Amino acid sequence: MNTVRKRNLLLAGGVASLFIIAAIIALFFFNINTYKSRIETAASQTTGLDISIKGKLVLFFFPFALSARDIHVAKNGSEILSLETIKLRVELLSLLREQLKITSCEFVKPALTLVKDAEGIYNFEGHEKISKEGRPVSAFNLPELKLSQGMFVYLNKKTGERTEFQNVNLDIKDLLVTDTAPGILKNISFTGNIFCKEVRKKDLQIANVKSTIKAQRGVIHFLPLTMDIFGARGVGDATADKSQVDSVYKINLQISKLDFAKLEKAFGTQKAISGWGDLSASLTMKEKGNQNLLSGIDGTFSLRGDNLVVYTMDMDKIISSYETSQKFNLVDLGAFFIAGPLSVVVLKGYRYGNLYYQSRGGQSAVNQFISHWQIKEGMAEAIDCALATQHNRVALKGRLNLVSGQYDKVIVAILDDKGCAKFEQSISGSFGSPQVDAVSAIESLGGPIYHLYRKAKRIVQSGNCDVFYNGSVRQPG
Repeated sequence: MNTVRKRNLLLAGGVASLFIIAAIIALFFFNINTYKSRIETAASQTTGLDISIKGKLVLFFFPFALSARDIHVAKNGSEILSLETIKLRVELLSLLREQLKITSCEFVKPALTLVKDAEGIYNFEGHEKISKEGRPVSAFNLPELKLSQGMFVYLNKKTGERTEFQNVNLDIKDLLVTDTAPGILKNISFTGNIFCKEVRKKDLQIANVKSTIKAQRGVIHFLPLTMDIFGARGVGDATADKSQVDSVYKINLQISKLDFAKLEKAFGTQKAISGWGDLSASLTMKEKGNQNLLSGIDGTFSLRGDNLVVYTMDMDKIISSYETSQKFNLVDLGAFFIAGPLSVVVLKGYRYGNLYYQSRGGQSAVNQFISHWQIKEGMAEAIDCALATQHNRVALKGRLNLVSGQYDKVIVAILDDKGCAKFEQSISGSFGSPQVDAVSAIESLGGPIYHLYRKAKRIVQSGNCDVFYNGSVRQPG
């Protein structure tokens, strides 16, 4: 009896082996490239994009997989995506049941270009109206998704901003999409890791961006988030909430011992300051329809540093001569505060670090510096903005309207040991064409030094005074 069973098992095993060998031989002689045009047509009809496969399709065994090379995706004749290789691992048993179950997908060297036009429409969407009625709702699950050596470019035609993400690597597990209708991000979940070698936006460069990712019901968390920026290491977290009609973005970032010279370079200015400091940001940005994105910014932003060196002027000498001649523009010193975390926005019309500064000669030691701002609905208010040299202390107060691009009652003052203003001067008008006591900052920085200050307006009398500044920067001893 045992012998009969053994023979039957051997016979069954032999038959099964013959079937497997026959299937493998058939697959070897099967030319999948004859189906390439059908695959292109089906993929194009499904996505609404023009998809072409210029390279060959290849089948693999153990595990069973399919790869395609040199893939291009376009819309209205403009290329959106190109791929060196795409690899799909497929469950073989599902094919025998005439089903397609993909267990993993890998994109090798994808190059993606996303363009958002002035009307807020992306290049993969087109301008045609898409009906939401009658669309099939289906779930999609992918156990593993990988992306290697990716290159992404984002271009906003309305603002002219261009951002590049170079050498991106992504590893995602348990990708689940519960609805393929418009608003797919609201119905997506996954976990994974991301690494980006470099991010570029104008003069700003961020390297080695790394984070774990978790997405659920349209909310994507990046925690912890690390990066190399301004010659230092940045640590924090970020959240993108796409679950509602108006998206909400949050970021918390701490950068310790950043290089001031690299910070200035990122803002497109010449080297004027050297030293190291700390930057802290906790910001929330809300998208509100077609409104200016800056109107939806709330949070705090600060920059501070000790023992800095200023190469463009001897501030103590200038302040000393100013007290006797009143010929110096105090707002020039205020550029140190405005040129803190918000300088890339507000110094459009201010020649910070230009030849005018350099022609003064000399250098200064800044013992203590802080530029701390509170932002609410796009209005930035100076909370603690001051610096101390070896012999003097200068402070700034006022607000910056980031939405309309206006200075709002911004005043710079030289302080006494009580924090009262001995001399002060205001700046108003637009960021692009600021007015310093009714004289253009561009004129004052490009030509002679004007008599801008009305002497004795804020001279401190013996006894009581109005305290201009009571922040954390100490009066030099």
